[in-house]
Amino acid sequence: MATEVRLPHLGESIDSAVLVAWHKQVGDAIKRGDELADLETDKATLPLEAPKNGVLLAIVAAEGETVSIGELLSVIGREGESWTPESESPAKDTSPISTVNTAVSIPAADEESPAKIKISPVARRKARELGVDLASVVPADGLKIGGADVEAHARQTARTGNAAGRRRIELNQAKRLTGKRMLESAQNVPQFALTIDADIRNLLKFREGAKSTGDNFSLTALLIHATAMALRDHPLLNASFEDDGITVFDAINIGVATAAEDGLRVPVIHDADKLSLTALGGKLGELAEKGRENRLSPGEVSGGTFTLSNLGMTGITHFTPLVNPPQSAILGVAAARSVVIPGTGGETEIARIMSLTVACDHRVLDGAEAAAFLASLKSAVESFASES
Repeated sequence: MATEVRLPHLGESIDSAVLVAWHKQVGDAIKRGDELADLETDKATLPLEAPKNGVLLAIVAAEGETVSIGELLSVIGREGESWTPESESPAKDTSPISTVNTAVSIPAADEESPAKIKISPVARRKARELGVDLASVVPADGLKIGGADVEAHARQTARTGNAAGRRRIELNQAKRLTGKRMLESAQNVPQFALTIDADIRNLLKFREGAKSTGDNFSLTALLIHATAMALRDHPLLNASFEDDGITVFDAINIGVATAAEDGLRVPVIHDADKLSLTALGGKLGELAEKGRENRLSPGEVSGGTFTLSNLGMTGITHFTPLVNPPQSAILGVAAARSVVIPGTGGETEIARIMSLTVACDHRVLDGAEAAAFLASLKSAVESFASES
């Protein structure tokens, strides 16, 4: 009996996905666990896995289509079996379809390409965004078209002539939903922001000392650690607003805004206050790499209770982030700058100052509580010391 493959539950607050690319065609033999297609949500790109052995009888959802949870995507049955939309509804397989395997970068062959050049899912998305015909793209390695190949082709096309002098970029699922949520944040959350300057000389000394023992901590990892400690003392910044009250979370799960090839990803460091610096740094590096490559699983982008956004590496010296609902607060970290300050003996010295800005939901927090949090964070940064 044929089995319907429907869009499974993909994680917290995800109700739809874009079917990016099919890796199997009608008539192909299927084994349980095979990757049938790539699914893109606003948080991650995930594989759709086959729930059983058989033959792919039908593909119902087209590439590029947005599908909702429970919507029919394809049908798997026995060899020789037929299926049409008008036929009797196939029995639904109750086996869950796992979508947490992070190996999502397996490309599918372009059926229209005589040379059978492979095309990565990122390249397919870029082609839709930039209006590029993949048949006209030549991969740099001659074997596989990647996102960079599509962008290079688009730039070359723009240089060689664009009568209108402009081009349209279609929003992918990640950018579209991120934009929607940020609009809701700006419109529906009464926000205020406070900024404090912290001298990070001790933090930098700690980092250099750790390097001598083989630990190479990023500034973001050190700041996450300090933030987690401050959140312990100021739990209202680790909370969310609901219609009938405020939920304060025991777990401190810090989301870290990460730039990916096709949009913003926010992997989550779960129980950040309970991790050693070594464990925290290793986890952050792993998640950041997955985020850049769109390989994050639903569990790695869900459950955040607070967010940190670090733009220090870009040279930005101050910015105010938007609260990420339903969280009550978000921390913006800017670039360090050198400032001349009075020394203890009347001389001057050079400090390394970093601006830390916390944006807050005023329904949960008032200025005094937010200021107290920043004071605790400043103290933790300026007197930085921790066991790794």
